[in-house]
This record gives sequence, structure tokens and C-alpha cells, in this order.
Amino acid sequence: MITQKTPDSKGTSDSLELIAAIIRKLDTVLVVSHTSPDADAYGSSCALALALKGLGKNVLCVNESGRLKKYSFIPGIADIVSKTGEIKPDCVVILDCGDLKRVGDSLIETVLACPITVNIDHHVSNNAFGKYNYVLPSASSTCEIVYSLIESLKVNLDQPIATCLLTGIMGDTGSFRYSSTSAHTMEIASKLLRAGARPEYIANSLFGSLSKNAFKLRMDALSKIEFFVDDSVAFVCVSESDYLKNRVSKEDTEGLVEMARDIEGVRVAVLLYQDGEIWKASLRSRCEDDNVSDIASLFGGGGHRMASGLRWRGDINALKSKLLDSLQTLLGRAV
Repeated sequence: MITQKTPDSKGTSDSLELIAAIIRKLDTVLVVSHTSPDADAYGSSCALALALKGLGKNVLCVNESGRLKKYSFIPGIADIVSKTGEIKPDCVVILDCGDLKRVGDSLIETVLACPITVNIDHHVSNNAFGKYNYVLPSASSTCEIVYSLIESLKVNLDQPIATCLLTGIMGDTGSFRYSSTSAHTMEIASKLLRAGARPEYIANSLFGSLSKNAFKLRMDALSKIEFFVDDSVAFVCVSESDYLKNRVSKEDTEGLVEMARDIEGVRVAVLLYQDGEIWKASLRSRCEDDNVSDIASLFGGGGHRMASGLRWRGDINALKSKLLDSLQTLLGRAV
């Protein structure tokens, strides 16, 4: 059974030195991050996998979603697989997962069967599900933490590892726009640049490579945007029919919720997008006072104060109504 601890605002820390010492003694390590991965999930996974391979470890890097084309520029991503196969790891390192369910249904059994589980994350909603946990909500990203773990492993920082780490940091900070960006974040970024990471290349790959079809999806979705709570809440909805019409996938919804949030007067933006039989919701707020993590937790989700998500099996209109009720309470206004 996986031990649980309750992280406080400063995080839950089995020291990174302890975690590094444990990993150094092992031969085979499984590295896992959350399904529907983002830049931080891929960046932290690939960086740690490259570092461990540099130590001579047998490493398998797994993500239930496999490799998403958008992130093909990340060093090491070609080695990510969607299934564990017959591997029997000595340890599994779970990265950027607010709870164990985020690894995906097909991987949970393998993770639970592993004798040593290491949970490394920065989500405030993380319930410290690992045997060993390093959960630091004040970190800008999981990549920021993995940078320190790689230091503790005494692995030299080369250009591929630095590129992976800076990709995750830039992704989760919106290119250093968000309040999670600290002086420590910038100090790490400076070291990554010195190691050869190129921020202009990463920024163009993450934010400047939108396909024509993805652009059309944005046009369609934003043309149907709805405003509530005195125009302080914006809802954007994308269904399977929208994917088919524009010949895109759910991954092409990335960035839509931030576009809605950035509209003047909007305090909270919600993206509702269909993923097979379920609906997913991404919530973004403009300021820390509007804690969308509390909203997501009401639906079994979680994340950060200003960026959270949830899953819903059921009618989309029912979800929308319940979210609006919760947001009305959060913002203290009538819908």
C-alpha cells in the first residue's frame, strides 16, 4: 500500500539527496508522467531519463498518451513509449502528477506493483502518494525540481538535458509570465542557457508553431465563447464534432483557455473539451485570489491556484451548470 502524507504550503520533502542516493543504488528505473502530457510532463521525464542513462541506468520512460507531435522537438522524446511491456523496475519515479490517477488507467497497476515509488511534483493538490515524496507547490514547474534532483545525482548538465528542463519551465510559466516565476526560477533558467538551451527555439516550438487546422479550431471555438458573472467568467467549449470538422485532435485545444483568460475583464476562463466518452475542463484564473484549484477539487480534480483541471463523465450542460454555481460562489457575484 502506498503511504500518504499531507503536504503543507512549503511542500512535502523526503530530501532530494535521499531520493538521489536511493536511485543511484538501483539498476532499472521506470519514469512516468501524467496522461495528456504538457511541456513540463515531457520535459521533466526526458531530462531525468537522459540523466539516469548518463549514470548507466536501465531506464524506461512511459506516458500513457505516448508521444504527441507538438513536442517532438524535446530531446529524448523519441524514446517515450505508451506501455511498460515486460519490464520489472526496481523503482518508479512519477513526475508532475497531482494524484496517482493522473498516470492513466493502464499504468496504475504497474506503478502500484513497484517496490519503490518516488513522487516528484509541484501541484498544491498533491496528496503525497509515493513511498518517497518531494512535493514543492512553490516551484514553478516539476522541471525546476528535477533540475535540483539532477544536481543531487551529480550528473553534468548538457545541452539536451538543459533543453528539456527549460522547455518545462517555459511551458508552465507561460514564458515567465506567471506569478509562479521566482528569482530561483530565473537563476535556474540562466544556468540552463549557459548549458546550451536556446529560449528562442523553445518558445517558437511551444508557442509559435500553430497548424492551419488548429488555427481554424481556435476561430470556431472562440466565435462561440460565452460570458457569465458580469463578464468575469468565460466559457469555451470544444466537442468531437469540432475536431472532425477541422481535422484536429484534442491536443490542438492547448492554448485556448489562456486566450479566453486574457480577455479584458475576465477573471476565470474555462475550457470544456471532449475526450471520447468524458469531458475535461481546464480552469485558469488571472490572479491568485481566485483559487480555481478549490473549484476543481469539488469535482475530483486539482492542480494549482491559477491553473487546474478536472474530468467529468456525464452531460456537458450539467457540468457547465455546476461549474457556474461554484464560480459564482468563488467570485461572490450573481450569474
